[in-house]
Formats: sequence, C-alpha cells, structure tokens
Amino acid sequence: MVESKLTKVKVNNEIELCEVYDGATKERIKKVFFREGISFFIKFRKKFGMAGFAAVKLADADGTEAAASYTEQKEGRYIICVNKNQEKLAKSAIMRVVPDYHDRIRFLDEPPKSEGGQFSFRELIAQIQ
Repeated sequence: MVESKLTKVKVNNEIELCEVYDGATKERIKKVFFREGISFFIKFRKKFGMAGFAAVKLADADGTEAAASYTEQKEGRYIICVNKNQEKLAKSAIMRVVPDYHDRIRFLDEPPKSEGGQFSFRELIAQIQ
C-alpha cells in the first residue's frame, strides 16, 4: 500500500464561532447551515449546578416570574464550531436568521459585554466551566 503525502498531515480548520443559550435558536441555526451548505458541529456544555441558588425565593416575590425567566437557562449552552474558511458566511447567516441574536447568542470573537463594569451572569458561568 502506498501512502500519499497527505496521510501524515493533520488538518484542524474548525473554530468555535459562537455560544447559543437555547434549543430553539440552535435549531434555527442548524437549518440555515444545512440550507447554505456550511460545515459545522455543535458541542454541548451542561448548565452549571445551581440547586441552592435557583430555589431562593423572596418573601414578597411571585415565583412564577422567576421560573419563567429561568427556563431559558436550564438547558445549558451550545458551542457551534465551523470551518475557518466559512466563518464570515456562517456569521452572516446567523445574523440574518436570528435578528435579535444579542440575548441568545454570543460570538466568541467579540469581547464579552460588561454592564457597568461587571460581567453578566451567563458570562460568569461560562468562565467557571
């Protein structure tokens, strides 16, 4: 058997493009990537264990509002990786299909946004993992 010159070459052109925080947005991105022919794969990170923190309830607060805002964060986070050569195409496809992406997606090439000099809750959790 004859080996080619490319047999020993390691090719690793995949980069981490963004983090997605809910399953519905992830599915929309998958559909547009299939339609555009963009090569990708998705890594999944489980949510940070917050059993004690999530159960805290203030005496005068209604628990239904807190539960409704917490459901989006239950799943964990998805890290979408694409081929380096298709990075711009993938980013523009995501921005086109998810117009209000700032709340649900964080592109990893952008610096994390800080609110008042402090990191958001999701960014702190992402740094811990």
